Amino acid sequence: MNFKDLTIRKKLITALLLTSATAVLMSSLTFYLFMIDRIQSSYQENLTSLTKIVSHNCQAALAFNIPEDAEIALQSLQNRTSIAYAAIHDNHGKLFTEYRQDNHLKPDLDNMLLLQQNILLNNSVIGTLAIYDTMQPINDTRKMMITIQFIVTIVVLVAVYFLSALLQKLISDPIISLAETTRVITENHDYSVRAIKVSKDEVGVLVDSFNAMLVQIEKSDSALRSSESRFRNLVDQAVDSFFLLDMAGNVLDVNQRASDSLGYPRNALLNLTFRDFDNLAAVSVERAKPWTNSLPDHPLTQESEFRRKDGMFFPVELRMGLLDIDGEQTVMVLARDISERKEEQAEKRKLENQLIQSQKMESIGTLAGGIAHDFNNILTAILGYAELAKQQANSEGLTVKIDAITKAGWRARELVKQILTFSRQTVTEKSAVEIGPIIKEALKLLRASIPTTIEIREHIDSQCGTVFANPTQVHQILMNLCTNSYHAMREKGGVLGVTLDTMEINTMEKAAFNLVPGHYLRLIVSDNGSGMDTATQERAMDPYFTTKPKGEGTGMGLAIVHGIVKSLDGHLSIYSEPGKGTTVKVYLPIVKKAESVSDQWEELPIQGGNEHILIVDDELTITNLEKEMLETLGYKISVCNNPNEALSKYRQQPQDYDLIITDMTMPHMTGAELAKAILAIEPHQPIILCTGFSDIIDETIALKLGIRKFLTKPVTMGEFSTAIRAALQK
Repeated sequence: MNFKDLTIRKKLITALLLTSATAVLMSSLTFYLFMIDRIQSSYQENLTSLTKIVSHNCQAALAFNIPEDAEIALQSLQNRTSIAYAAIHDNHGKLFTEYRQDNHLKPDLDNMLLLQQNILLNNSVIGTLAIYDTMQPINDTRKMMITIQFIVTIVVLVAVYFLSALLQKLISDPIISLAETTRVITENHDYSVRAIKVSKDEVGVLVDSFNAMLVQIEKSDSALRSSESRFRNLVDQAVDSFFLLDMAGNVLDVNQRASDSLGYPRNALLNLTFRDFDNLAAVSVERAKPWTNSLPDHPLTQESEFRRKDGMFFPVELRMGLLDIDGEQTVMVLARDISERKEEQAEKRKLENQLIQSQKMESIGTLAGGIAHDFNNILTAILGYAELAKQQANSEGLTVKIDAITKAGWRARELVKQILTFSRQTVTEKSAVEIGPIIKEALKLLRASIPTTIEIREHIDSQCGTVFANPTQVHQILMNLCTNSYHAMREKGGVLGVTLDTMEINTMEKAAFNLVPGHYLRLIVSDNGSGMDTATQERAMDPYFTTKPKGEGTGMGLAIVHGIVKSLDGHLSIYSEPGKGTTVKVYLPIVKKAESVSDQWEELPIQGGNEHILIVDDELTITNLEKEMLETLGYKISVCNNPNEALSKYRQQPQDYDLIITDMTMPHMTGAELAKAILAIEPHQPIILCTGFSDIIDETIALKLGIRKFLTKPVTMGEFSTAIRAALQK
C-alpha cells in the first residue's frame, strides 16, 4: 500500500512518527558526536597535562639516576585506573623504571592510547615518559550515551505513535519545541538551554531525558571550560611572555605578560605579526622566521630585541618550539626580558676592568719602587763622580759640561720622584717656580728627538710669572703633550706650536674654565696633525685609552697630564677636529713670588773632619764613591760591602768608629736591622741611614730607631758633609 493511499490519521501518525523519530535521532546523533569529540579532547588534554606533570616530577630522579624516586612519582598514576602501564626510558632508550596497574602482569598495550613526553633538563632531552591508557572511561561514556539515546529514541517513538493517535497537537508541539531547542543548542553551543516540559506523559519523559542529557553535556562542557580557564590563568601568571604564532608569524594568542611587556592590549597584539615587535626579525630577512629551521623535538633558543609600543627596545631571550594543534603546525614562543641580566653582565665587565686597572696600578707601584731604588743608586754614582770631577776640572768648558751632567742627573732624580708620586708611594714637593726656562730646556731636548719634518714654533713669554709646582711635573706636562702632537704628525710632518703667556679669568669666565677668578699662566700646545673626533676627545683623558697601535702607547700620557694639572689647581681643555689638528690649553694659577727653583740643586757648604767613619753598602761603586768623597774631606774611612761583616767588625772594636753610614736595602740584613744591632752594643753610636728607596722605612721611623740622620740617594757632597757634622754633634 502506498503512503498516499493511507488515511489522513495514519499519514499524520506516520508523518509525526517519522518526523519525531528523525528529529530525535538527528539531535541525539549530533549531541553524541559532539560530546564524544569534546569528551575525547578533554580526556586527552587532561591526560597530556598529567603526563607533563609526571615527567617534570621524574626529572630530578632521572638526572641523578634514582629509579626509586621515579617509581614513587609513577605511583601517583594509581588514582587513574584507566592507565594500564607507564614506563620511563633514558636518552639511550634503556628502561629506567615502569608502572603497571596490575603489579604482576604487563598488559597488552595494543589498541591503547599512547602518550609520550620528553623529560628535559636545561633544554636537553634526558629521557622519555610513555603512558598507555585504555580509555575505558570514554568507552563507558560512549556505551552509556548510546544506551540513553537508544532508550530515549524508543521511548520517543512509542510515545509519538500512541499520543499522535489521540492527541496529535499535544504530541507534535513538544516534539517541535524539542527540535527547536536542539537547533538553538547546536547553533549557539549553549548547553544551559532546557526543553520545556508541558506534561508528565511520555513526551515529558522524553523532555526529561533530553534535559538530563543536556545536564551531562553542560557539566562536561563546564569542566572543559574550567580546565581551559585554569590553563589560561597559568599562562597569564607566567614570568615569561607567551606567544602562539602560525607558521607565517601571525599572532594567534598571547598571555598577559606579553601584553604588559610590549605595552599593547591583548586584542591589539592578536592583529600583529612577530616582525611588528621583534626588532631583529624586522631588520633581517634571515631572522624574520627563525623557527623555520627548528624541529618539533628540538626547541630553538636565541637572543633578540623587542620593541615596545612606545618605541623603546629591550633585550629578550627567545625559546621557540613547534606544536601540532588540530593538525596545524603552530609556533610557541616564550620570551624572557633579560635587561637585568645584560646590566649585570655589563657591571661585571666594568668591575673586571676596574680590577685589571687596579692590578696594573699595583704592578706599576711595585715596579716604581724597584726602579727608584736601583736608579737612585746609579744616580748616586753619576752625580757623585760628576761632583768630584768638577773639583778636579781645570778648564771652564769642562766645568760647564760637568754642570750639564749634574743638572740632567738631578732632573732624573726628580723624574724618579714623579714616578713614585704617580704610583702613590711618595709625595711630590712643590715650590714657586718660573716655568719659562723649564719649557725652553724641554723644547731643546724635544728638538733633538723628533724628525726635522716637524717644525717647532715657540712663543715663550719669559716674564709671565711663577706657578706653585714641581719643575719635573711641568717638564712632564710639556713632553707628554708634545709627544702626542708628534705622533699625530709623524707620517706627513707638520708644525708643532708651543705658546706660553698669561691671561686673567674674571668672574664671568670662571664657570667656563671651572677656575677661581684671577691671573693664570696659559700653556698652549698645538699641531696640524690627524686630529680627533668627538668620541675620541671624550675618552682622551681616560687611563689606558689610546688610539696608537699596540706596543706604541700606554694610554697614560693625557691621564697623567690631567692629573698633574688638577693637582696644581689648574684646568686643561682640548679642541680638535679630524684632519685639522689638535690644540691643548693648560691653565695654571700664578703665584706672586718664586721662593725657590727646584730644578737647581742647593750647593751646601762643604765641611770636613778627621773622624773614623765605617761605610756599609752592598754596591761596590757606592762605597768607592763615598770613600773617595769623604777622604777628600779629611775623614778616615773603612768600607764593608756585607752588613754581617760590618757588624762583626764593629763588635770587635766598637770604640774605633765615630760614625756608621749604612745603606738600607742589602742582602742578608737591612740597614735598619744593622742599626738596631749596633745600637744594642753602643746606644750612643751615631748612625746615618741612606736609601735609594724603601717602602718600609722613612725619616720618622729611622729617628725612632735611634738613627741620627736619614738621607735619600743621590746625595751631594755638601749634603753628605752637613749630615755627618750634624750626626756627630748630637
